[in-house]
Amino acid sequence: MKKIDIHCHTTKKQIGGRSATLESIYQEMNKYEIEKTVVLATYFPHRGTGITNFRLFNWIRDKPEFLMFGSLDFEHYFNTGINELNELGELGYLSGIKLYTSYQNIDLKSNKINELVKVSRNFKVPLMFHCGYSYSAMSTLGKIAITDVVKASDLEFLAKDNPDVKIIASHLSKPFLKDLTEVVKRNNNFYTDMSGVVDFDSTKQEKEEAVLEVKSFLYECGPNKLLFGTDFPIQSHEDSVYFVEEAMKGFNELDKMKVYYHNARRLLK
Repeated sequence: MKKIDIHCHTTKKQIGGRSATLESIYQEMNKYEIEKTVVLATYFPHRGTGITNFRLFNWIRDKPEFLMFGSLDFEHYFNTGINELNELGELGYLSGIKLYTSYQNIDLKSNKINELVKVSRNFKVPLMFHCGYSYSAMSTLGKIAITDVVKASDLEFLAKDNPDVKIIASHLSKPFLKDLTEVVKRNNNFYTDMSGVVDFDSTKQEKEEAVLEVKSFLYECGPNKLLFGTDFPIQSHEDSVYFVEEAMKGFNELDKMKVYYHNARRLLK
């Protein structure tokens, strides 16, 4: 069954002994019938690392199997980032915008957010937010408290104020699944993906718990609001497919196709 991976990362470095180059990702795509993969620009100021917008653009520009979500350093280089997102949009390469909430100091009620919403609206692309725990940031900074973690309900005002803009709260907003399901049910333009709910080293029990989380969301919200994603190289393609297959036993093929492909295709146009 063909698929679109809405949430993937690429780098030329080894991550946990694994390759996450575009070539390695493409091999996985062929193995699991993934027609398109969305790779995300990354901005992690607390680490001093990331894959910038035009670096990623130069990597994928001649590879039609890849799409990109741009991003920016919200706190330090906001104007530069906005200009780059607009340039990518004009070039036709902006498929969405990812904000690294919890990894960056992002004031969701600021005028800067309004500027990002304007870019999203102008180019008809979704806004994606990191939601739930940011384990890497917590281990690096050692001081991110539960109040610093962004949940779906923190983003709901954006969905309500901008019904024409699609909002994606990533990672099932883990561990705030109940909060997520309530927001999704209230807002037609609010989505989530099931990327990065485990990592490569997770136990069998953790993976079965992830299946239950995906299943719970589907039974609460239906198949129209869930997007297939890996968060590779954090979560494997094999596990990501397993979660959908196990969680959707009892669903029909059309519903499964929505999660794997049609929902993302509609958002990505």
